[in-house]
Amino acid sequence: MLAIVVNLEIKPATEEQAIAALEANAAGSRQEPGCLKWEWSRKLDEPTHFAIYELYRDQAAIDAHRSSPHFLRWDQSLPGFMASKSSGIFDVAGFDPRPVRID
Repeated sequence: MLAIVVNLEIKPATEEQAIAALEANAAGSRQEPGCLKWEWSRKLDEPTHFAIYELYRDQAAIDAHRSSPHFLRWDQSLPGFMASKSSGIFDVAGFDPRPVRID
């Protein structure tokens, strides 16, 4: 299992555009058979900083994701709101098997 971790800083006053793009990418990604999880978060004390956490079965699933229409739209939208971005692919070494419960 592989994880993609993205740290994204958006330009001031582009919040609505950035969140709409995040949600569109999330919706498409969550429909991919090789995508196991796709979540985004916003930093509490720096609201222009976002983190994306994605889990995929394998590299083939990541490759399929990166060639999908929703990812290509996401990638093309980045210059409109992105100030900076860093990302990496990680081998998941310590998987938490507990189901997530939101009560």
